[in-house]
Amino acid sequence: MMYRFFMSAVLCAVALVTAGCNDTPTEAKMIESKAIRVATKVVEPVTLIDRINLPGATEPDEDVCVSSESPGTVIWLGVEEGDRVKKNALIARQDVSSSGARFDQAKATKKLVTEQLRRRRELLKKGVLAKEEFDRMEAELAKSEASLREMQVSVEYGVVRAPVSGIINHLYVDRGERVNAGDKIVDIVDPSVIRTTVNVPEMDIPYIKKGQEVTVTVDAIPGRVWKGIVEFISFKADNASKTFETRVITDNPDGAIRAGMLARVSLERRVLKNTVTTPLYAIINQGGERLVYVEEDGVARARTIELGVIEGERAQVVKGLSLGEKQIVSGHTLVEDGTKVNAQ
Repeated sequence: MMYRFFMSAVLCAVALVTAGCNDTPTEAKMIESKAIRVATKVVEPVTLIDRINLPGATEPDEDVCVSSESPGTVIWLGVEEGDRVKKNALIARQDVSSSGARFDQAKATKKLVTEQLRRRRELLKKGVLAKEEFDRMEAELAKSEASLREMQVSVEYGVVRAPVSGIINHLYVDRGERVNAGDKIVDIVDPSVIRTTVNVPEMDIPYIKKGQEVTVTVDAIPGRVWKGIVEFISFKADNASKTFETRVITDNPDGAIRAGMLARVSLERRVLKNTVTTPLYAIINQGGERLVYVEEDGVARARTIELGVIEGERAQVVKGLSLGEKQIVSGHTLVEDGTKVNAQ
């Protein structure tokens, strides 16, 4: 009887020990399962480029309106809209017959005065002619030459030439149309070089220099980037906006950028080295504060941060995060300060 009681007690003890051994791993797994799985990344120094991006209007570097220099009828047009022309190419002719007649008359007058002066010179050598009379004839010759040059210019005004190379963007007249001096004939633009004008805030002006390289993009042409050069920075701010007009020149050999398109100029302000940064997606906005989480000894810790420069998908952290910390970059939306985490 006593033997049976003893054996029963031993079996119970063994059972209790076995149950205790089996429960320990189970409890550990339950505790581990309560920790939030997260991914971390060590905060390392990064070089950031501080840029400002400003919108601007585009225009051709050469944009010329050619006008008539004298009244007359357009008797010939040698170009159409869209034609390319070289500098000094003939564009149009005007009927300046009245000027031509006066030009012929001026040539005849000069010829007569020249002959008279030649004869007076011979008489002066013989002592027959007074010096004053000879000087008067010289003055007449100079006057006739000036008149001839004036008439020659009037005749040349009847020929309209391209002052620059470019494309005929607009024709203002038709053949047979009467024009007056100053009337527009054609617009010529040269799209091979584009000028973009932007307004730079006064706080950014100290970082911008003439000759500085920039990049230019155009909303209507996604995916393409052009290089440009700062050509001019205004020395006087706009009274209302307190910005400074800045012009950027960009080569446009294929004419892809058309005048009037909206462009965006990216200007480099400064290069920041050994900077503490965070991915933008790892930032949590909470009650007006910006938070990131770091992992310390298996626990999530909140850090209130202040941001500086933003470049692409990263932002400079000027306060609240240090180099070498393990930042939680995945699962950060599932934790709070003090939450146990299982870093992967």
